[in-house]
Amino acid sequence: MSAEEDPVEAKLAFTVATVWREERISCPHPHLLQSWMQGGLPAGAGEFVEFHLRESQCPYCNAVVDDLRERDSSAKAPALEDMRDRLLRSTAAALRRSRA
Repeated sequence: MSAEEDPVEAKLAFTVATVWREERISCPHPHLLQSWMQGGLPAGAGEFVEFHLRESQCPYCNAVVDDLRERDSSAKAPALEDMRDRLLRSTAAALRRSRA
């Protein structure tokens, strides 16, 4: 009887990759993913995170990175608009003072 025919053996048939993926053994913590995105990890750790995301194509960590990118871009938009408005107001005030 082969592993396909024996239900017990079929349940026991697994690979190391399957176990690591299902149990998320190699998944870095979201804080490490954030640090990687900001370029704040040492070379070896950064290479591991890149391998984990790109080569292993971990769906969980890639989803976390996508979420972090979206949060980061949505948080930056109001801050940039506020900075632009303050810059325009201060420039206008400086120009008025220089003409007076």
